[in-house]
Amino acid sequence: MDDSPSSETDDAPSPSAPDEVNPWVVRFFLILAFGLAFGIEGMTLVRSYLLSGEEGAGPVAEEQESPADTLGTRSPDAPLRIGDDLLPATDVTERVVAMQVRAQSSGPWTFRLAVAVDNRTETPYRLTLRALKTDDGTVLDEGRTATWPPGDSTRFRAAWPMGADARPQSLTAEAQLQHAPGSTRTVRRRISFGHVPVQMER
Repeated sequence: MDDSPSSETDDAPSPSAPDEVNPWVVRFFLILAFGLAFGIEGMTLVRSYLLSGEEGAGPVAEEQESPADTLGTRSPDAPLRIGDDLLPATDVTERVVAMQVRAQSSGPWTFRLAVAVDNRTETPYRLTLRALKTDDGTVLDEGRTATWPPGDSTRFRAAWPMGADARPQSLTAEAQLQHAPGSTRTVRRRISFGHVPVQMER
């Protein structure tokens, strides 16, 4: 009897070698992956730079705005300016039309304030300005008072002598409206001043 291998062993298929991967395909996928990564990173850097530039420009515009609330009206604590109403809480208009310090080379300085009062109500109106405080700490308590009948519109001028080199800092405005005999409504407000122009005189 022969010991030669059987035909089954001769006919068995040999294991196939693994398929070879094309190196160009690998390079293509590597280039694509790195390209996407660099592209995303670049877009992120560009967007962050643009957004940081917009945020840096915001505070400049805000600092240029005058003190105001969210509705665009000036705050009650804002320094008094020409054109402002002394007492917005009253039905009478007290519009500041002039504000100036008259300075002399030798002698006291004088603070002058002019207010256009328009009393369109049906009651008498009285305005008092007192307790003018200067930046050197002096308080001039002498008041300046004027009265307007119903429907009257006139200009109220007041002046206070101050020390040389002094500037007005604040004063108290007080309004009284007589609605009926024995019934008077009083409105009081402390007003601060900002920059007041100085006119030098010889």
